[in-house]
Amino acid sequence: MCLQYKTNLLVGLLVVLSSMSHAEDSAFTVTKDIQYATNPDSRARLNQLDIYAPSTPGPHAVLVFIHGGSWRFGDKRMVGDKPEAFTTAGYVFVSINYRLSPAVQHPAHAQDCGKAVAWVYKNIAQYGGDPKRIYVMGHSAGAHLAALISTDETYLKEGGCDLSAIRGTIVLDGGGYNIPTMVTSGELFAKGRYEKAFGKNKETWLNASPITHVAKGKKIPPFLLVHAGERIASREQADGLAAALTKAGITARQFDAPDKNHITLNSDIGEKKDATTKEILAFMEANGAKRP
Repeated sequence: MCLQYKTNLLVGLLVVLSSMSHAEDSAFTVTKDIQYATNPDSRARLNQLDIYAPSTPGPHAVLVFIHGGSWRFGDKRMVGDKPEAFTTAGYVFVSINYRLSPAVQHPAHAQDCGKAVAWVYKNIAQYGGDPKRIYVMGHSAGAHLAALISTDETYLKEGGCDLSAIRGTIVLDGGGYNIPTMVTSGELFAKGRYEKAFGKNKETWLNASPITHVAKGKKIPPFLLVHAGERIASREQADGLAAALTKAGITARQFDAPDKNHITLNSDIGEKKDATTKEILAFMEANGAKRP
């Protein structure tokens, strides 16, 4: 991880905390702190989610967001303008929490995300959502988790559904699609960052890598892989995963945002002129989000 990337990551936490959604003043309804699972050894809030629903009649397509934070910090409230933007576009927006390192390591993060998406699949109709049109989006560590639960069926099956529950996956400047190569990528502190979340066992690294699980005939959804600025390692990770998906016959669209850094790529989503937001909406529509 380059020094600028580390600085951006720390500053970005302050940015997202200052831009937490104020749903009470917006034209959508929000249901907060829904318990999608329980773990006796962790705080209840780490297995909760928030649902933002349009005021118009449904059923609406659903976008589930997984926050970043190096698998060690972050919160479902770190959504900025996303709820307003996506509910205005006619979608239910869901933001989830999951257990964090160092209290837990892989596979706990992915297990929680899989259970959260499975809960949405089973329950979202009560909130105006369409369980047949669920999309998953993650940023940074959340991008890794979104990719992992979209390629390794284990996590959704633990929650009672399968990969067919996801209609499309959007990953924003992730770096963990192939963890062994990411650890040796040359980014400052990469090895320590990944060891905190995934341990030191290389077999675990492979198991936690989405690219390991890409194969034909698994109902893996289409992917939109977004890369920010000049972060070489994340671009290489996106290229590798996209190539593996394409080889397996899975649609993998890549989108570069050269004017963004790791933080602004995420924090600017929802702004009216943001090109990444437009690309996400176009990807969802191309993959059935607007179909009745």
